[in-house]
Amino acid sequence: MTLTPQVKAILDQYESDNPGTKTNLARFLNAGKLGGTGKLVILPVDQGFEHGPARSFAANPAAYDPHYHFELAIEPG
Repeated sequence: MTLTPQVKAILDQYESDNPGTKTNLARFLNAGKLGGTGKLVILPVDQGFEHGPARSFAANPAAYDPHYHFELAIEPG
């Protein structure tokens, strides 16, 4: 796996982690449109992030559709 300077700089901060953990992190950082940039977007789909603290655990049937979460990420640009 080829590492960009940005990804290598991030992985250098994880010296104490085992090689498997670093490999998995490198895979995340090298995937998708942001691959190799050192940036990563993680959507916390299980935290009710689109509602707020009072409604976090309310029923949200739309959230059972995986495409719903992608739409939340794409919608604001």
